Parts: sequence; structure tokens; C-alpha cells
Amino acid sequence: MAARRLRRDTGLPGRGEDDHMIVQLFLSLLQAVLALLVAGPVLAAAVALSLTLALVAIIREALDCLAAQADTEHLALDALPDPADRRYLSGPALRDHRRLGVACLVALHQRGLTQFDESFAGNGPHRVRPIRESELITRLPAVGILTFSTRAGFALGYVLALALLAGTWLVQLVLLTAAVAGFRLLSGTLWLFEVFSLALRQITTECPRCHTRLTRPVFVCPCGREHHALVPGAQGVFLRTCRCGQGLPTLLLTGKRGLSPRCGGCGASLPSPTQLMPTRHVPVVGGTGAGKSVFLHTAVACMRSGHDAVPADPFTDSRLAETGALLADGLFPPRTPVSRPVSYTLQVRNRLLHLYDAAGEIVQDADRIADSVFLALSDGVVLVIDPLALPAVRARADPDVLGASRTSGTDPKTVLDLLTETLSEHHTATPRRIAVVITKGDTLSGPTHPYATRPPDRPAAVRAWLIAHGHADIVHSAEHHFPHVHYFVVTYLTTSPTSHDDPAAPVHWLLTGTTP
Repeated sequence: MAARRLRRDTGLPGRGEDDHMIVQLFLSLLQAVLALLVAGPVLAAAVALSLTLALVAIIREALDCLAAQADTEHLALDALPDPADRRYLSGPALRDHRRLGVACLVALHQRGLTQFDESFAGNGPHRVRPIRESELITRLPAVGILTFSTRAGFALGYVLALALLAGTWLVQLVLLTAAVAGFRLLSGTLWLFEVFSLALRQITTECPRCHTRLTRPVFVCPCGREHHALVPGAQGVFLRTCRCGQGLPTLLLTGKRGLSPRCGGCGASLPSPTQLMPTRHVPVVGGTGAGKSVFLHTAVACMRSGHDAVPADPFTDSRLAETGALLADGLFPPRTPVSRPVSYTLQVRNRLLHLYDAAGEIVQDADRIADSVFLALSDGVVLVIDPLALPAVRARADPDVLGASRTSGTDPKTVLDLLTETLSEHHTATPRRIAVVITKGDTLSGPTHPYATRPPDRPAAVRAWLIAHGHADIVHSAEHHFPHVHYFVVTYLTTSPTSHDDPAAPVHWLLTGTTP
């Protein structure tokens, strides 16, 4: 009685109330345990379902992006000027990968919005009829826990899918970047290898028609399409596929030498040995009627017979045949056109030789410097002098010889002065060698011939002969502007009372520094 009065006076709960509180606490704990036992599988199921749906959306979008009929404009496969597509690993692979990542991220985001839609995830338990119609059940804390578990599971699944997508995309990015970098490094290395190998072998490319020094020739596919940059690069490392489907090698070592080269400026065909051997350029200059064309034909004929020289293009072959037929009939070849020098292209053993027959008007008229761009390519010069153009020689020449000869009316010193001036106008280093060639040696009879006394030093005899006939200015000017000067006397006749130099000797000396 005293205890009850004490609890009533102090406001403490009674025994019955204690028992009721214990029961409520027990039921709450039991409900929490049951909720957790149910919420765990619900959470796991929600995570699995969310992750599965997200992965399905990602995979479906990836397959759409990588399908054969998918749009490829973003790859810019035909952005380069040459008629060939870019290789996938040269850069389009990274564009494709970036587009794929964006598309998959958008698909995942849309999937997430659908999952978190109130009608799907937010009130999912309330859509079950017994739960929706039972007020008692809807008030149970377990329903709230299940709802929260469902939402948390979907959110966690979405986050896992996003992490998986990001991780996979980053791994692919690293691998693709390494592959693209390797592709570009290999193509760049091979390109540098070919460039340096050509430079070490002193191989350059020049057009014999427009006389332009080319960075590289244009190579023509058998289908007729022109490839201006057939080198290892974005369109292929070892092989490039033309739009016609033909595979074209990008290196000289792998077969590019078998294609037809052209000039990228004027479109002229280039000799087949282009880029295979060093190229030398030798212009033959002199006044109009000095005998340049005849000398050049005779020199080439001697080179073909005794110096392993062969025509390197059809034009040279046909031109030599025409000039040879005219000389055999006792006729002189027509004058060289002023518009453009005639280029004889020969393969002389391991060299490609361009011999330029320039019209006399080009190097005897200062106004025609623009037509003499071929002189800028010179590796050596042949200065042709008509002996009958020298006043001292012409005064003592036989009138019949003068009447039968086509004499030049140009002073050789004028030609030499304009030659050196033209070289400086083109900002070109003066060639180290000049061959001074006295043509028409058959018109010099008896003591007027430099070799009449059979001198042991023929170049010195020709030099002294020029000085004796009043042209020391030619000798001094040539020796002043050119470090190496050699003198020759030639004739186109095969037989002559006086011996002459081999017509091919001046060209041989310019190429090698020695005479045969």
C-alpha cells in the first residue's frame, strides 16, 4: 500500500504500464528486424533490377552507334584532299569513342529518369491492391522502409551503372589513345625515314617541263586518280586504299616506285626513276646558232654508246631519233623554241641526268630571265662557243666554210655575263663547274686549230687559243665566277683530220670531275 502510494505521489509508472512499455518496445524491435530482413532483399533486388535495366539501355545504345548503317559523318573519313579514306586508328577511333560515350551517358540518364519516376519507383508498394486498400498496412513503418529501400536500390543501381560506364569508357580511352599514338608514331617515323634517306642520297625531284623543284611527285593510281601526298600518314601506314579499291604502297621500299609519277604543278609525266637515284641538271647555253643542239645530240649519242646512258623517258628517245635522222641526211635540227628549253633526260648508271638545250635568246636577252628558271637547278654548266663567232677566227676563215656553216652572231662574253647575272637573279649559288666547249672544230683547219700541234695539255691549249684570239675576257670571267673551269674542242663529225675531244667528255667531267 505504501509502495503504490509512493508511485502515485511521485508520478512513476506502475507494473502494468511497465509491462505494456516492454511489449511495445519488443514489438517495435521485432518489426524493425522483420523490416530489415525484408528490406535487404528488396534493396538487393532493386539494385539488380536498376543495374540490369541501365546496362541493357547502355548496350542497346552502343550497338546502335556501332552498327554498320550508323551515321559516320562525325568521323570525317573523307576530309583529306587525296582520294582515299582516313584510317580508323589515325583519329576517327577517338571521335567514335567520344560519340559512343556521350550517347551511352544520355541513354543512362534517360533510363534513370524513368526509374525515378513517381509512378514507377516512388509509390511502388502502394500500387499493390491489398496495401493500397488497407489503411492499417499503409500506416505500418515497414511500408515506408520498403519504399525507401526500393528508391535507394534504384539509386544505387544507377550509380553502379554510371561508375561501370565511366570506368569502362576511361579504360577504352587509354587503350585507344595508345593505339592512335602508336599509329601516328609509326607513320611519322616511316615518313621521316623516307625523307632522310632521300636527303642522305641527295635525291631531289624536279620537273623537266616547268623546271620546278617538287617536295614530292604526284603518283597516279591505275584508275587515273591522283594522290598528291602518297606517304605514310592518316590514310595508311604501309598501304593506302584508293577510292577505286586499289591498294597503293606509301613507301618506295614497298613498291611506290612502280607507280606513274607526275608533276603537281604542270601535270607533266616524270621519268620512272624519279626518287630512286640522285638527279643532276646540266644546262647547255650559248648564242643562237652556236651549235648547242648538235653538240647535245652528239654528246648523248656518245654517252649511250660508251657510258651506259639510256633515255629515261619516251620524249628523250623520240627526240634523239629525230635529230639523228636529220644529221644523217646532212641537215641541222630546227632551232630550239624560245618558250621552253628542250630537256633530255638520261639514266646514267646510278644518276638521273637532265640536259637542257636552251634557246640562245634566253641567255643573250636580259628580258628573258623569267624563262630561265631551269638555270636555278644547275649542277654544272656547258658554255658552247662557236669559233666562227670570234672576229679573229672569222676574219681568217675559208669563205666556203663560212657559207656552209650556220654561224652565231652573238658574242660569247655577252652570253657568259648574262648567265652569271641570271644565276644571281634567281638567288642561286653559282655551280662549281663550267665546261667551255668550242664547237664546230671541223671548221678550224691547219694552224688555227687549238690541237694542231698535238699539245699534251689540251685544256691549257684551248685556254691559250681563246686568249690569243682576243677573248681573254671570257677566260678571266669564267675563272672568276666558277671555281673549276675546263676547256674542250668538239665536232659532230665522226672523222676529222685533227683529233677532237669526245663530245661526251664535258658532261662526264661535270658529273665526275674527270675526263674519259
